[in-house]
Amino acid sequence: MGLFALTENRVKCGRCGSEFDLNKNQEGCPLCGFGVKNSFSESKSIEKTIATNKPMISAGNYLSIPKDIQLSKGEIHLDEDGKEVGLWGMFNDYFSGKAVLRICANILNERKLSEIELSELIEIVKIEIRSKKLYLLKGFPSSDKDGAVNRLVYHFIKGFYNMGLFEMKVKDGKPEKENIWNEDWSRLMVKPTREGLEFAKIKNKVFDLGDYENQILTDEEKKWIINYLKQIDGKGFKEFYWLNEVYSFVKRGHNGKNDLWEWYKKNPLFVAYVKKWSNKSDNSKEFEKQLSNLAQTFSSGKISLLRELGVIKNKRNDYTIIGELK
Repeated sequence: MGLFALTENRVKCGRCGSEFDLNKNQEGCPLCGFGVKNSFSESKSIEKTIATNKPMISAGNYLSIPKDIQLSKGEIHLDEDGKEVGLWGMFNDYFSGKAVLRICANILNERKLSEIELSELIEIVKIEIRSKKLYLLKGFPSSDKDGAVNRLVYHFIKGFYNMGLFEMKVKDGKPEKENIWNEDWSRLMVKPTREGLEFAKIKNKVFDLGDYENQILTDEEKKWIINYLKQIDGKGFKEFYWLNEVYSFVKRGHNGKNDLWEWYKKNPLFVAYVKKWSNKSDNSKEFEKQLSNLAQTFSSGKISLLRELGVIKNKRNDYTIIGELK
């Protein structure tokens, strides 16, 4: 074994659910291929043809506060993750989902559409990320390769969809796959929900003030998202429950990531959740490794969200409580 040999770091893919060793597959999931982290090229043109029968598009003012449009009330989509652990552990940011909500709403307004193909929306989102240099921020893909963009879709957009902030349907209402997220993106039509637009319209420090230094929600954004998370918690979506559990644990004086990792590893609800899908549960040593890796992933994700909410200090490795989760 070499001096710098890496231990196994098995994680569950947030898109397809397969397990893989992140240390051996640093480009992302070997099955569906997301997770690539490369820099956007500044020399790339910001114009792209979506398809031969569609017009060229370029960066616009799609991140501005959108106008009102007629939308349906949101419905939460409660999968097993949502019922047991809330949002998947790699969901660590509210800004990227909000950006896509704004871009989508502004496109619908501009084109007088009721919905847009997910594939076309994502191409426009990539242009906006590049032109506005949003890849400098947490939560936004730093590459336009498929893997990096897949993470935006299958973690952040899907997370907002599960929470009821996006509405998604299959074109012509004829799904070919059992899971809508396994459909080709060109067959998926997307639009914000009424609640998604409401969140998108609240002023944001990055998008409206150009403050790239402090990726923290405004007080109004914080109040809105906490109230909404409490609301859907009552319907079984346990994201607020876990944020509050982590917040309460840190507030009791556990100012350090190692304490939080151990807390996750020993939490009976979290352990039972992992055992349900893990193929390592019959091997105590291997399961312990996997549980440790996932504990780190979920701990990091929830702490990141609490930092954005202005509840925990926005400084790496500092878990100081600076606000309340209310």
